[in-house]
Amino acid sequence: MRVLWVVKGLGPGGAERLLVAAASVHAEDRFDIECAYVLPWKDHLAGELESAGVKTHCLSKRRSDPLWPINLARLIRSGNFDVVHIHSPLPGSVARIAARTMRAANRPALISTEHNRWETHRLPTRFANRLTSQWDAASFAVTDEVRDSLSGPAAAHAVTLRHGINLEQVSAEVQHRGEIREELGLAVDDFVVGTVANFRPQKDYPNLLGAIRLLADRDVPVRVVAVGQGPQEEEIRALADELGLRNRLILTGFRADAVRVMAACDAFVLASKWEGLPVAVMEALALGLPIVASNVGGMAEELTDGIDALLVPPGDSGALAAAIERVVTDESLCNKLGKASLGRAPEFGAARAEGEIEAAYERVASPSEVRSAPAPTRPRRTVAVETEIREAQPEDRDAIINLLRRSLGSDGDQRYPELFAWKHDHNRFGPSPMWVATDNDRVVAFRALMRWEFLRGGQVLRAVRAVDTATDPDYQGQGLFRRLTMHGLEAVHADGVDFVFNTPNSQSLPGYLKMGWREVGQLPAAVRFAGPGGAVQAVCSREPANRWSTELDLGSQVLDWLAAEGVAGRSVLPADVREIATNTDADYLAWRFGTPLLGYRVVDDGDSAVIVRARMRGTAKELAVVAEFGDLNGAQRLAAKTASEAGCSYAIRIGRRNLLTGYLGLPGGGPTLTWRAVNDQGFPPLANWALSLGDIELF
Repeated sequence: MRVLWVVKGLGPGGAERLLVAAASVHAEDRFDIECAYVLPWKDHLAGELESAGVKTHCLSKRRSDPLWPINLARLIRSGNFDVVHIHSPLPGSVARIAARTMRAANRPALISTEHNRWETHRLPTRFANRLTSQWDAASFAVTDEVRDSLSGPAAAHAVTLRHGINLEQVSAEVQHRGEIREELGLAVDDFVVGTVANFRPQKDYPNLLGAIRLLADRDVPVRVVAVGQGPQEEEIRALADELGLRNRLILTGFRADAVRVMAACDAFVLASKWEGLPVAVMEALALGLPIVASNVGGMAEELTDGIDALLVPPGDSGALAAAIERVVTDESLCNKLGKASLGRAPEFGAARAEGEIEAAYERVASPSEVRSAPAPTRPRRTVAVETEIREAQPEDRDAIINLLRRSLGSDGDQRYPELFAWKHDHNRFGPSPMWVATDNDRVVAFRALMRWEFLRGGQVLRAVRAVDTATDPDYQGQGLFRRLTMHGLEAVHADGVDFVFNTPNSQSLPGYLKMGWREVGQLPAAVRFAGPGGAVQAVCSREPANRWSTELDLGSQVLDWLAAEGVAGRSVLPADVREIATNTDADYLAWRFGTPLLGYRVVDDGDSAVIVRARMRGTAKELAVVAEFGDLNGAQRLAAKTASEAGCSYAIRIGRRNLLTGYLGLPGGGPTLTWRAVNDQGFPPLANWALSLGDIELF
């Protein structure tokens, strides 16, 4: 049975983490589950879903994409789904309309889960949800309070279903207690209270910070660790400084290992104004932590004050501080509540809830209507020749160069071996791993994976770029391209590489897709023509650009620029913590653009700077804008001016059109970006990639 989950985002929130828990225990032999989400910058948990066998689809091609409803409708219409399970009201309303406009014979059944009280949603969302929920075949609410908040058709048939977590995975995190406390600078004898809550009004951080200030005034020996992110983060950090809590409070920001941080604590607190049934509370139970929480939502329904938690009125910092103080200073009470948490934990296992949900899937989609997934396209079976796959050796270099020239065609330029060595031997991120297939010591096929590094949220992602592969024409059709590539992926997996990426052409793309690559999407590209004549030249020169640059006498050489001032604080800041950008530093810029082989130049007006090179594309002279620094509008204008002064037909860059600077969307778009997981399973949506032409240009 094919099921599509629909959710607003895959950030580290409670509802999203419930999906991960459900994915880890779902019946893979009976259900093929996929997940669609809207917000590309909330893809934190996509990797965990993919690892659990749930394929993810980001519906937005850019950060604010008005076309996501159309993309969702297309997915539902083409995905051959039996059930669409809605977990967020706004995209859920779109999903319902998309399903209802399908022919009855092909229409998936609709199920919804309400994670929050309806009045917490905006009025238009509530209206759309109420109007479309009449088409749901079944509805769940995570608490009685959430169910009681429903109105209209949903209220008539909704049932409360206590969702759950993967208890074994959570409880196993206690083994990391010591290392996390050391990382956070916590002493062995510190009493640490933890909270996992994003910086939103619902979580009422001012209430929690007020309680911490009261505890500090009373000299209660406690430290608080808070894991979370969100729109109020700067405000809450400023309030913490204003209250003088720097020595009492650790704000970690987003942590992918939030449960591990909880396991390093001695108690758990949640100061929310309202709640469903928070995943963090269930995790605290599984970890055996004493719980102090607001007496709201699922906490009021599931926990009993003085028995398995200390519950206090919402918004009451004094009561919250008093409850925390009791847990810190009363060892007997602390032990009692911890044992009570462990006793309650088995009630919150994910398997029970997922079993009920899967029973609902089968109930609403009758067996006669269950549709099979489209049969995968299988590659043509080939008989491999008797060849040996091994790592390339220095003595293979001449044979490799000759093979590349013979297989791919050669312009006979004597600089090519030097270019190859620059790319693969002297790479800023390390030498490229390379492999050859040999037949009686003759090199008949070759594969290189060029090392690359990206940054995402301060974390380095190790990648390889699939470039430079060739098969001797006499050995083509024998599967050597696939064998070499798969062999290479196994090797870089053992080396800790996170993913592989490239921009294959239309001829090679099908081969990569058969080996597990996925299309991220078509990168946007923009062009500014140097007048009508430049546009005509561009249209008449639609052919691959020359590998070698045309000399430019504008600007300065990159190495001279770096030695003088370089970027000088003009790097473009990431738009969001989930943005993926090349790990750019002076050493990278010196390697990538400092080579005289490709003739890069820097043009710098003091405010903005661009790195460019000129090359011929047929009869047109193209200015490739490979990197931009400083104000982007200023950089784009600077590139356009450079193109004009250099006599180029046009300037081209990776990025969206910008009418303010005269750049139009490139007809036909840019290259198609593809990606394949190696160790990091999180499929990154197109909107999260911050790529320049310098990251992907072929050389």
